[in-house]
Amino acid sequence: MRDLIREVMVLRVTIEREKLAKDEKSIRKIFQVLEECRVPCECMAINIDWLAVYVRQAENGKLKRCMLRLGQELDRINITIDRDVRMLCIEGRQMTPRDVGMIASGLTMQDIEIKMQRYLRCRDLFVVCVSAGEAEESRRIISELLVSDLVQ
Repeated sequence: MRDLIREVMVLRVTIEREKLAKDEKSIRKIFQVLEECRVPCECMAINIDWLAVYVRQAENGKLKRCMLRLGQELDRINITIDRDVRMLCIEGRQMTPRDVGMIASGLTMQDIEIKMQRYLRCRDLFVVCVSAGEAEESRRIISELLVSDLVQ
């Protein structure tokens, strides 16, 4: 079952500004700059005051240039990069909302902080991001849940 979980080394780039999610022009600008700098995003999460994009660590060189440009083009933003993140991907398995909830609960009950999770039903892809130090334990927990009757 462990083979079904692919681990990807990613960076979490968090772009913060008050009420950022309500500023459509700024959100578009962020993705325009990422595209122009040829920085592909693996996944993203948004909150009212921040946008987080997950980028493969291999893109780190392009990312630095891109973040400098964003800092110049958008005012009052704060950009942080968390390098201690792993994205665990479960592909080719249909999941229900209950299944996703069981995995999230299983990780949370073991004091593992979920930095981001997404299920893309159209691709049968579930991703969960955790700190690098918790990746192995997270894989173990998810694997156990996938083989149990709890997640089917």
